Amino acid sequence: MLPQTFLPFKGLKNKFNALDSEAHIVQQLKNKQFTRAVSAVVESYHELLYWHIRKLVKHHEHANDTLQNTYVRIFKGLPNFGFKSSVKTWCYRIAYNESMRFLQQQQKLHYNDSNDDTNAYFAHLTADPYFDFDSVSHALHESLAKLSEKQQQVFQMKYYDELTFEEISEITSWNVNSIKTAFYAAKEKITLFVTANV
Repeated sequence: MLPQTFLPFKGLKNKFNALDSEAHIVQQLKNKQFTRAVSAVVESYHELLYWHIRKLVKHHEHANDTLQNTYVRIFKGLPNFGFKSSVKTWCYRIAYNESMRFLQQQQKLHYNDSNDDTNAYFAHLTADPYFDFDSVSHALHESLAKLSEKQQQVFQMKYYDELTFEEISEITSWNVNSIKTAFYAAKEKITLFVTANV
């Protein structure tokens, strides 16, 4: 198991009972009170969605823009919510898809060398007032940057967001076994890298 110092994003969950919040949102949806349901989604999941997006798009400004687009899609989609998954998982899926959409647009606009991306990411991250790096956190982020995109996403959703493999599968449409393989491979690579570099 990774040490507690590896948890720069852990503990970010809002201080509310997740089941009560989910039940409240579902009740609002069943009563067709969509504006109240959106307000409850924002109140309950804002911080979780922000950090989920932030880990994918890397920069605060991009995360805020992507989060706003996520809320627009949530608002437009709530009247058609089919109760096939939890509201939380549904919101994560929208946030994930919006993040992927943003990254695809960025990729079309810019062709960058991955080393330049990694160096720019660390320069931006260490200058960010929201992050306080110690050597372990820096090694963790450096090891994450060396993983494949899929391994990064799976590790972040499982480890930081504390999602189950099944929830990650619902969000990404990836096979559960593939997700497990990616997570355990990422965890092993991260552990080896951090152990060797701290």
